[in-house]
Amino acid sequence: MAVWRVVVIVSHRVYRLGTCPWTRVGSNGMTDRSHLIGSCASRGTAICLAVAIASLLTACNAAPRSFDAVAETGFAVYRSGLLSDEELESLCREGVTEIVILDGTGGKRECAMRRRLCPQLRVRYSHPQEASIPLTEEFLEAFDRWVAEARSSGSKVAFRCHHGWHRAGRLAAYYRMKFDGWSTEEAIAEMNEVGGMMWQHPYLEPQVEALSDLIAGRPCGQDPEYCVQPPAAGQDEGLTSEGLFVTDVCSPPAR
Repeated sequence: MAVWRVVVIVSHRVYRLGTCPWTRVGSNGMTDRSHLIGSCASRGTAICLAVAIASLLTACNAAPRSFDAVAETGFAVYRSGLLSDEELESLCREGVTEIVILDGTGGKRECAMRRRLCPQLRVRYSHPQEASIPLTEEFLEAFDRWVAEARSSGSKVAFRCHHGWHRAGRLAAYYRMKFDGWSTEEAIAEMNEVGGMMWQHPYLEPQVEALSDLIAGRPCGQDPEYCVQPPAAGQDEGLTSEGLFVTDVCSPPAR
């Protein structure tokens, strides 16, 4: 019995005090699910442990945050983890019209949620990327065009993965170097500062180094397993850059 009490107490303090190291991701911090922990005291040990651990893993998912914007045009780009109803509604109110999904769940989540919450939203890409597998040239070319179009039109766009730390962090690091002119060190520092449990993904830093080489037009200076994947290889195999970012993944269109 003492074990789950320790987990519950520690978990509750983490949530209530906002001491998760990655709560900086959103201006409103983490998604607070501490009520799940508080309600488990009367339940069995196994159930309580499951609730506490699950809450620890989900309550600190990255909330949406705008990490680059151009006030003169209205352009802004947001990064996030899984979106709650409230978070999607908030993005919609702020004018986000397109989103890229890096965990492949857009067809089940955003396509369904937008009918109720954000009819203006278009899902441009939804494929299950893996943080351990480097990005492909096709994806980066498609992403570059998407960002350039949004900047030119003054649109607000977003991308997300599951937690908002690893796949989204890698892509945000690429964005910083490609579009904001950040150094590799600055991009990696932000990725690690915003992210959580980064020690589980040691391959991300050399992948960002390899992305920096690509942007600079240099040969990849990392081990091949970390280098950007060539056309017709990697996790977007069989998809051209033109075919990656479709007009709208959701079918039929939201009404």
